[in-house]
Formats: sequence, C-alpha cells, structure tokens
Amino acid sequence: MALALALLVLGALGGTTAMLLAHGGPSAPLQPWHRLQPGGEITAARPARDLDDYRRREEILFRQVAAQLRGAVSRFPPLSRFDPASSTYPPRFGSEGVRDWNRTFVMTPARPVGVALLLHGLSDSPYSLRALAELLARDGFAVVAPRMPGHGTVPGALAVATREDWRAAVRVAMAATARARPAGGPLVVVGYSNGAALALDYTLQALDDRTLPRPDRLIFLSPALAVTPAARFARLTALAARLPRLAGLGWEGVLPEYDPFKYNSFPTAAAYQVHRLTGEIESSLARLERAGRLAELPPVLTLQSVVDATVPPVPSLTRLYGRVLARESELVLFDANRRATVAALLGPSADELLALATPGRTFPFAVTLVTNESPASDAVVAVSRAAGASSTTREPLGLAWPPGVFSLSHVALPFTRDDPVYGSDGPAAGPLPLGRLELKGERGVLLAPPDLLARLRYDPFFPYVALRVERFVARGRRR
Repeated sequence: MALALALLVLGALGGTTAMLLAHGGPSAPLQPWHRLQPGGEITAARPARDLDDYRRREEILFRQVAAQLRGAVSRFPPLSRFDPASSTYPPRFGSEGVRDWNRTFVMTPARPVGVALLLHGLSDSPYSLRALAELLARDGFAVVAPRMPGHGTVPGALAVATREDWRAAVRVAMAATARARPAGGPLVVVGYSNGAALALDYTLQALDDRTLPRPDRLIFLSPALAVTPAARFARLTALAARLPRLAGLGWEGVLPEYDPFKYNSFPTAAAYQVHRLTGEIESSLARLERAGRLAELPPVLTLQSVVDATVPPVPSLTRLYGRVLARESELVLFDANRRATVAALLGPSADELLALATPGRTFPFAVTLVTNESPASDAVVAVSRAAGASSTTREPLGLAWPPGVFSLSHVALPFTRDDPVYGSDGPAAGPLPLGRLELKGERGVLLAPPDLLARLRYDPFFPYVALRVERFVARGRRR
C-alpha cells in the first residue's frame, strides 16, 4: 500500500522538486549526512532567546554534527565538504572574523548609517549573500546574516526543518538588527530565493503586529514567491519515505556533497515547506489587498533572470508586482543572451517575462531590462522605464556576456565573477571555483549530473546588481 502510494505521488509530482531546486540527475545510496537529523538544531519549539544565544547554540550544533559524522564515517568520498582534509571543507574559505560562512555572521561598521538583515535561500547558507553583505557594510550598514535552521550542516537537517523554524530565526535576527539601528537610519531586508519569501512573510506579519520592527526597504534576488501547485504532493512523498525501505523517496536526487556552502542533495519535505510558506504569503497579500492596505508595503527592488529553472518567474513576480503600489519599487530583469548566434537556440521560456519590457506599456513601478546592445554584440545595456512612464532610456553598462554563456540562472545573481567558490576567475583548487569548470566527455561518467556542473554559478553583471542595490538603499536614506 505504501509503495503504491509513493509511486502515485511520484507520478503526480512530475519533477516539482527538481523545479524548486533544479537538482535532478542520478541518485546514489543515502549516506550518513542524509540520514543524520541533528538534535541540537534551534527550532520554533526550542527557540533562541536572542542572537547571541542563537550563535552560541549554533556553534554547539556544528561541533555535535562534526563529531557524529566522525563516528559514522570511516572514509569520506573525494572532495567531500565534510572531510577536514578536503579542498572543499568550508572553514578553508573563512576570513577575518568569520571561520565558516555556513554560520550566522554579523558585520558592524564603526558608525552605522543603517541596518540590513540578509536572508539566504533554501538548501543554501549565509555565504550566498556574502558579497552584498560586504558591499552594504562598506556603505556603513550594520549587517546581520542568520543561518536558517536545517542549513549549513548536513542535508538531513533540511528534511526536518519547518517554515516555523525559519520564521523564529528571522524574528530573532530581526530583533538584533533593529537594536543596532542608528537613530533615523533605514532598516533594509535582503532576501535571496526562499529568503525573499521569508522577508516578505515577515514584513506582512509586521504590518499587523505593531510590536515588530518594520522594514523600510526590501531587496529580492531570484525571489521564490510561488511554486507550481504540484508541490503540495511533496508532503506525501516525504511521508512515504518514513518507511525504512522507501527512505530514498524522500530525496530529489542524492548527489555528492562537494559544494562547501550549498547542499547538492535536496529532501522533498523542504519542497512542501516552501509550498506552504508561499501559499500563506498569498493569503496574507490577498487579505491586505481586500483591506485596501497595499500601500503599507515598503518599496521593493527585485532582481530576476528572465529564465529560472528553480522558481516559475511569472507567477512569482506577479504575486507581488501585480499588487505593488509604491512608485519607488523597481524590477530589474536580466535578459538571455540575444546575440544572433545564440538567440536562435533559445527556448520559449526566455521570452515569458519580456512583456514587462514591451515599449509603450506603463506600470506603477520602474522596470529595467538588461539586454544585448544589439544582435551583433555581447555588450549589454540597461533599458529602463520609470514608474508610470511609457518611454525608455538606455544606459551602457560597460559589461558583456562571457564567451559561451547564454543566460543567467536562479543561483547566479548574488555571486561575483571572482567568487572563490562559484566564480570563473582566480586560482583553481580541486573543482573550485565552480565557474571555471568546462567539462566535456561522455555522458553518464561523472558522479554529479552535467546540468548541475554546467549551470552558471556567478553573475557577470554583478557590478550592476551592486549599483542598483546602492542606488535603492541611498534613496531610502534620503527620505
């Protein structure tokens, strides 16, 4: 009976979790890091008193997980992120004040001009927002970047983490962020992927609960504000996977864990949590709309690739921008590479969002499309339309598509070209940086699926992302 149910659910799921995290590919047997569900994680049922308590318990958690893995694994696979001798061992990428970017980190300038809370994505870690954290800190913002429960340790931890656990962590981190806020300084929340959903979710709560600090500005990168309806079946798959003989059904791809700051394997239970979270956000937005209170939402800057294999971009953006009223809100779209030799190979998904950039249309928010200067050029320009305007302006960016790159990806936007893990520049160490990999050969040979290895992991246009973030934040400071 259980097996039949599981097979039925898998058929209904139709690759939904692959859509959510775009992992897919061949699966291997479950390893100790997939089965381990750390008992010391900070949860909604066992919340932290404050951020100091959260970080103290987080440190204990990491030590416990390391000890449990040492006791369970006699020999780690090559390039395992859990092996202290591996070139992918996370502490090898630490810097002054941060030993392991999988952990919560804080950056505090001598004289803060504002504060920023940075929320990472699903299966990710605080490392994903490192570049933006450093940018904001240089601009005088005190930065708090919490690790969401279930992340940064072992993939098995994500199989039991819930959206209530994430909400509890956001509240603890927000309280610490607000305490560091200077008089008159703005409070900015940056959310990447599922972090954007958590940021919007918190903001909607704060609009109804006057005791919670309210964000002044929201910045979203590849926001996961909607998933396909089939994601609801992920819960049934996860339930079937509780049976020992069906444990593998609880995973959308069981892959080698060589990435120091992101899980490659993904539990289906996490897909269900995102499904519930985005559904609850929709309900809250609908209530706000019926009450005529949409104007209470703070200005939002969203940066999004027109192609996204992780989150359906049209439903995700429509959920928010179909309701945004703040004229200071902005939407920045990164087009696919429209050079003539590449454009003929692009599928129809590359055109789905281009209606937002159609000449003559007007919106109550600003829209920018970063696209090729011409079909004969790899150079890109920003074609922008102000809120309420039908005419556009063109801004040369001094940036261009790298050779062989046909689009950005869901995971690329927050990473610089010289990122030591995901970039394309800098010295290679084992498989890193992942952006340097140019692997060709026979199919079925590599342990990881080629589509995962070939996915663009850095943003060649990050300088423009940084510019738009700084402009947006600076406008908030002048208010």
